[in-house]
Amino acid sequence: MSRRQTIAVLAAVLVGGLCFGPVFGLRNLWLPVGSVCLITLVVTEICRHWLVAWRPILIVLGGLLAVVETVLRATTVAGLPTAASIRALGDGLTGWRLTLESTWPARPDPELVVFVPLLTLIACLLAVELLDRAPPLVALIPGLGVIGASQLYIAADGWGAVLIAAALGLIMVALLIPENLESRRIAPWVATAVVTVAAIVCGLVVSTIDPVGRTPYSLQKVQSATAPGIRQTSPLDELASRLSARERDEVVFKYTASKPVDRWRQVALDDFDGSNWTTDRPFLRMGSEVGSDVTVPTSLESANVRLEDLDGPWLPSQLLPATVSGVTDPQVEPIGATLMSSGRPDDYTLTWRKPDIDAQYLLNAGIDGDAPGGLELPAVPPEIASIDPLQGKRATFATAIALEKYLRQNYTVAVGDNLPTGYGWPQLKSFLLDEKPGGAQAETKQPGTSAQFAAAYVVLARLNGIPARLVVGFRAPAKPEADGYYTVRNSDAFAWPEVAVDGLGWWPLDPAEDAATGKTTVAGSIDDITSQARAAVPPVEKIKDPEVPPQTDRGNDPGTPILPRISLTAVFAVSAGLLLLWLVGVPLVKFVRSARRRRRGGSAAVVGAWAEARDRLRAYGVPVTAGMTVRDLADAAKEFPETAGGLTRVARAVDQALWSGGATTADVQNEAWTGVRELQKALRGRPWVDRFQASLELRTLFTR
Repeated sequence: MSRRQTIAVLAAVLVGGLCFGPVFGLRNLWLPVGSVCLITLVVTEICRHWLVAWRPILIVLGGLLAVVETVLRATTVAGLPTAASIRALGDGLTGWRLTLESTWPARPDPELVVFVPLLTLIACLLAVELLDRAPPLVALIPGLGVIGASQLYIAADGWGAVLIAAALGLIMVALLIPENLESRRIAPWVATAVVTVAAIVCGLVVSTIDPVGRTPYSLQKVQSATAPGIRQTSPLDELASRLSARERDEVVFKYTASKPVDRWRQVALDDFDGSNWTTDRPFLRMGSEVGSDVTVPTSLESANVRLEDLDGPWLPSQLLPATVSGVTDPQVEPIGATLMSSGRPDDYTLTWRKPDIDAQYLLNAGIDGDAPGGLELPAVPPEIASIDPLQGKRATFATAIALEKYLRQNYTVAVGDNLPTGYGWPQLKSFLLDEKPGGAQAETKQPGTSAQFAAAYVVLARLNGIPARLVVGFRAPAKPEADGYYTVRNSDAFAWPEVAVDGLGWWPLDPAEDAATGKTTVAGSIDDITSQARAAVPPVEKIKDPEVPPQTDRGNDPGTPILPRISLTAVFAVSAGLLLLWLVGVPLVKFVRSARRRRRGGSAAVVGAWAEARDRLRAYGVPVTAGMTVRDLADAAKEFPETAGGLTRVARAVDQALWSGGATTADVQNEAWTGVRELQKALRGRPWVDRFQASLELRTLFTR
């Protein structure tokens, strides 16, 4: 193997290791991954002339030392590995699973990151050993394996996919280009470059075929990635006790915030079995940052939270949490924006994203019908199913507001010490349908708690095609205390519904808002934006259904940037198809063409033999010109003296068939093709690299 080929296969492994960048961040990977590849190159060069038998062991030892020094430095003493370093390397073998149990980008903790350079080390060792024992392209397999593993975590797309594909194309060119470059032997590596470009273009086309923009496959979606947690009483079940006369004045937590907030959430519940509201979505270890699918602009806000009398693992959070600090092993349920921790912190700092939208955006927004868990219901009692507050209107944010108004106008909030409990079908039937004895005309319905309002809203919303879920948390106080902290008490606990909005995610509503709370809406806050939208929504009978847009191919939408949608998976699929077509198709076409030439009759069979001999030598780089005779070809093929005997036989047969004036007998035909077989046998003695390149030569396919 040459030094250039060694660098090429290690570069492929390096690209594969850096493809884990979206999982950990490139700044946390380039040093350990690059160090492993560099150490492998240095060891390979040192062992090029001596210690060859020790090369695998030296690569492993050098690579492990590089991993320890770049990732596990904290386990060393004076820079030297210790027993703790060895244990950390062993624990790193499970880092791939721990990473699946985290949000991405994951925290660059050594126990998580270490599996990437270890995988890189294995690939480097295999690549170097294969390069010494197999064709160069086979030595690319370890690097491609690392890239494939990275794509099972997060599939690259857009310009990243293009750059990775282009890098692989350049690596393949560097791997296959001959040592002594001659223009007559450039076809194989030029064809490689052509295949790479074609793969990118075809991958772009394949990527744009997907009209709905489906999320790429990820191992995190199929693995059981739930982080260990503690089963606790649901905050929904604690609402009644929090609001009791004995508990309502207890301080739950205090906070300071960069900007005033409306509410604090504890848990989002989207599963309803007719009796209880729960969720079974997995909690993940919180990475260095929690991503967001929101497509609208957002601004980052923060708060410092000091816990007082808040038991259980649930931590007060916001709708789109981004980072949290001060918490040991924080866990998050990304879809519900629920935070928890196995250990109770005294205080912590939370940052979150706040959507920068106005009321007009909400009024024009559509409902996200694909929101997870937003429409499922168990068997609905016919009495509840018969309630029709939206009069059959199509699901929009305007109808979501109209449903909120319906509950506000027709039902009352329960107050006092003896609050109704429960939020299953029996309690919802009583709340929605039973009349209050002796009540005034405006208050004939049974009063309900915020939990019953929220549960009733979610049920009615789902019956009308509006994705909704129930959330439990606390109202934010209107003003801070004298010490500058906002104080949240049990009396602030309540439940509310959220609806799924296109491009915005889940948006909170409040059908049980009680003006008696004296809460002042902060200008520009979520509640303020919702209030403005609420004021602009007409009565339900005057709401107009939106026009259904005609079915169009989103890939042809001029407002959609096509290139960033390209998927590396598509590029790989097309690349594999084109490479397979090249590796199998070209030799197959040549075999079929040779058989057809031989089946010709008379002098045509002899001419076919001459064409076959010419094309065989041309594939090995022998220059062929128009009007060349067999003897001219023999002169041009002086670098291949072993072919002289076969060419002489072909030349005699051509002379007899074309210039003797007699009939071309079967013996003459056999003589010509015997010469071709001798030529083929002679060429089999050439180096395997030459034979491999000749079998894939494309130019000879375009001659008769």
